[in-house]
Amino acid sequence: MNRRKALFSTLFLGGMVPAGLLAQSAGKPARRTRAAANGDDADTGADPRLPGALPHVAGYEFKTWDIRPYTSIPTRVQGPPEQSLIDWILARTDRSEWHGEHPTVLYADRNRLYAYNSPEVLKKVGEIVERFVNSTSEVLRLRVQYVAAVDPRWRYSIYSNLTYVGSGPQGQQIWTIDSRNAAGILAQMQVQQGFRLLSKESVEIVNGQTIGIDTKAERSFVGGLVQEAGGVMTFQPRPEKILEGVFLRISPLLNFEGTAVDAKMDLRVNTVRMLHRTKVIAPREIGPFETSIDVPDSTMTRLEQTVRNWRLGQSLIVSCGIHPGILDKKTGLFNLQIPGTYPTATEVLVFLEVETVQRNTASRGRGRVLSRSRLRDDEETAALDGDTER
Repeated sequence: MNRRKALFSTLFLGGMVPAGLLAQSAGKPARRTRAAANGDDADTGADPRLPGALPHVAGYEFKTWDIRPYTSIPTRVQGPPEQSLIDWILARTDRSEWHGEHPTVLYADRNRLYAYNSPEVLKKVGEIVERFVNSTSEVLRLRVQYVAAVDPRWRYSIYSNLTYVGSGPQGQQIWTIDSRNAAGILAQMQVQQGFRLLSKESVEIVNGQTIGIDTKAERSFVGGLVQEAGGVMTFQPRPEKILEGVFLRISPLLNFEGTAVDAKMDLRVNTVRMLHRTKVIAPREIGPFETSIDVPDSTMTRLEQTVRNWRLGQSLIVSCGIHPGILDKKTGLFNLQIPGTYPTATEVLVFLEVETVQRNTASRGRGRVLSRSRLRDDEETAALDGDTER
């Protein structure tokens, strides 16, 4: 089910509560106060726009919030911006609070967000809405660097400066460190043999939305055989491709004070270790019946986690584990895997920084539309100084 639509839980009187919630409102966006975002002036009680079959639950309330100050921010995103609010609300509340004993509602369009739940849950919803519509900065800048470390010994002298944040299901590790110390680590890695900078990017994103930042390469292989057209019982090799690289989806959301963010991360690393070649027999018009196909030997790690209270001015370092030869050659000298001639302990590291981008809201809406295009470091200052104020 589309999570933008109303979320209804359980059966009521032998039938499902209708999923439609039609609500459209017009008017110019207006900046809301903190009290408004908390729902203090939100509509409560019965509302004719609620589905008629939705029963009254003792203590439950129906509230709406004006989200136009957020959805009117110029941006190019895949999907409606109000989906970001829904995603964050579901991430910061217990799903059982929406799929429990009583029917509930959570829905948003470009103008308003609607919720029907207990006062305790509605308070959480209001806090999330406030972080979107009353943010101290509409735009954030993310700097991301992917590094292939020759081995794990980079920790030796700086481990005491790392602050542990969390870990992942395949042993991934997350730390924070002062951004100046992180810059020193990266500078040291650049002069040491065996460390490779896979990718370095700087992107702008509207507060609370999700962006994808990948570095990848296609690996071609013969995945099998395909029968030729025309009903002839002959087979030809079937070329296929597999993606290798680092794939990051991240959504940073500022706190009330604008001093830190919560960041939802979905970080995947896929490595093609090697291609195992094997022989098969199949009829062919030209050439021997015996032919070769490839069986990929690949590994993937995935980290899905929300990092809370990541303070501005701190760098986030993520160890994605050992991925030998990622985005590099997989065999040694003369294609022989002789020890010492091919990578065996390559660790993938992700360095992340976030900062706010202040803009003049008085002329809002006239500036450039934010995009997902990457800004090279030597162009960032000039590009930002030359932007028309929104």
